[in-house]
Amino acid sequence: MPPSWRSHPCYFLTVSNVIADRCTLCGAVEREVLYAFPELTWVRCACGLIYKSVEVVAPEVYHRDYFVNKPGARRPYDTRQRRRVSKSKNQILDLLNHVEPGPMLDVGCATGYTLQAARGLGLDATGVDVSEHAVARCRERGFKAELGAMDRIPFPDATFQVVVMKHVLEHTPRPREALAEIRRVLRPGGGVYLAVPHAGYAKSLRDPAVSRYYIPTSHGREHFVYYTPETLTRLLREEGFAPVRRPHPDLWHRRAPVATRLGKLAIAPLRLLGQRLREAMGLYKEFSVVAVRR
Repeated sequence: MPPSWRSHPCYFLTVSNVIADRCTLCGAVEREVLYAFPELTWVRCACGLIYKSVEVVAPEVYHRDYFVNKPGARRPYDTRQRRRVSKSKNQILDLLNHVEPGPMLDVGCATGYTLQAARGLGLDATGVDVSEHAVARCRERGFKAELGAMDRIPFPDATFQVVVMKHVLEHTPRPREALAEIRRVLRPGGGVYLAVPHAGYAKSLRDPAVSRYYIPTSHGREHFVYYTPETLTRLLREEGFAPVRRPHPDLWHRRAPVATRLGKLAIAPLRLLGQRLREAMGLYKEFSVVAVRR
């Protein structure tokens, strides 16, 4: 286990520029500049992947202020906790539509709202986070949590049946190494739920110069890669996973109470129509994929 997140290269950049000289998905060197700031440059590959090619001295990101008083954030991280827990329950149930229940790992557990959701569903859940503050906060709340990075998880092979990664994979310039580590700690037939920002979000692409996705004072400094459903499912397949659902939430949950299932089925046609319209108009800020370890 690393002694501190500050020692891990995925999360702290040295004084030299960070340069990705080729696409991490298809390996192509050719790319177009999406937007260049003095501090960093975002580029887009012909395969659809958007990634950061250059960054000049990124500050430390995942210290206490990230969770308490994050620069550029509209509200403190821990606000809307009840909504976060409810959303996490639905996301875990999305995953359990496709795999059997079992020990769960929440990668990038933050202050524990997904761990709380898992506990409510009766799962034995453990969190891992690169932030010492986040791990300490989870333990204060009675959750199991360990310090670690997404490509250096402090657990033996095949420890977990389900893994949740919500808004985590975009935080590394080396997603293949991270997915290889996720695959290592998953049991054969186990599943992973991934949620990431949507590279096709229309508002962010209309004007990258002011979009929170790209500007250095917001997500631009902490994110490295933006995916579409097509690029993420391709990456997952190449790293030993079989995507079984993309990119929208499941319309019902087979492990939910009967009344909840019936209610969801009744409105499923409307929800499906809404999903298709929002996707066609580029209104989704994020999307999710469920994949099974081959």
